[in-house]
Amino acid sequence: MRILQELGWDTWDTSVVWPEFQTGEGRADFALCHPPAKPAIFVEVKQPGKALDAVRQALEYAFHAGVPFVVLTDGQTWSFYLPAEQGSYEDRRVYKLDLYERPVDEAAQILHRYLGRDRVESGEALEFARKEYQSRSRKKRAQDALPEVWSDLLVKADEQLVEVLSNAVETKIGFRPDAEDVAEFLKSRGAPVVSVPDVPEMDDDSGLDGLQEPVRPGELVLLGKRHRYTNAKEAMVIVLTELAKLDPSFLQRCSGHPGFQGRKRHYIGRSPQELYPGRPDLQQHKESLPGDWFVATNLSNALKMAVIRAACDVAGLVYGKDLKVDF
Repeated sequence: MRILQELGWDTWDTSVVWPEFQTGEGRADFALCHPPAKPAIFVEVKQPGKALDAVRQALEYAFHAGVPFVVLTDGQTWSFYLPAEQGSYEDRRVYKLDLYERPVDEAAQILHRYLGRDRVESGEALEFARKEYQSRSRKKRAQDALPEVWSDLLVKADEQLVEVLSNAVETKIGFRPDAEDVAEFLKSRGAPVVSVPDVPEMDDDSGLDGLQEPVRPGELVLLGKRHRYTNAKEAMVIVLTELAKLDPSFLQRCSGHPGFQGRKRHYIGRSPQELYPGRPDLQQHKESLPGDWFVATNLSNALKMAVIRAACDVAGLVYGKDLKVDF
């Protein structure tokens, strides 16, 4: 409330800063209204560290209420979303601000850019957010930030470094780089980020070339049901199979999702040739899925995890809540 006051909002006027605004799906924590009683922005406030658990709920509230802009905060982090745009939840996040990581002046400028009352009422805040979403420079900026962030993480080399590096880039510039860009960057630096020895890699984004995946047993929890797996490949197949059983259209929708597509091939397809075009030597590296679909298994563990996360997005699930898996 103090931050909203500093940004020009009259927090004593509940027709302008409306707490517990009722929507058809539930109650938004706050609605910032312009004109009075007409929400322009929903603000969801969660406990520290719990903000990501509420992304789906917050965007659904806004989408069904016709509110074009959503802010999700746990006090430390402030994420700004365009709920009606296309893509995953992460795609629709225009910017993420971490108050612990940014200089005070920069944080204040970003908050005013998206939440300043004068900018909201003039339409500038929403217009800027939409331009950011549409900007083709976002990917380039994320790629340019990788070397600097990498230098900070070298001393913390980790098996899950793809995820760590992606998160760090997002903290620094406000949005995530593509998982494939991160994997390629790490490979170019010779980072020990996969759990298999280095092997000659194909010119796409995989590179196991038939190497036997090591046994690393674990357990995943999908919608409250526990499944045991022996390695990352089996975990990926279990997730895709179980979600396909729940929704016959699931794999078809996955096939068109960018998270299931590399630069030169698809990770899910109707034939081995579709998975490995021009590489008959690799077409044996696949697993069958329901409905005569196949999934490529010649993927690094980082890409298997990216496929699992993309599956959650297609199914409308929240990774880490509806699905928990770690390999």
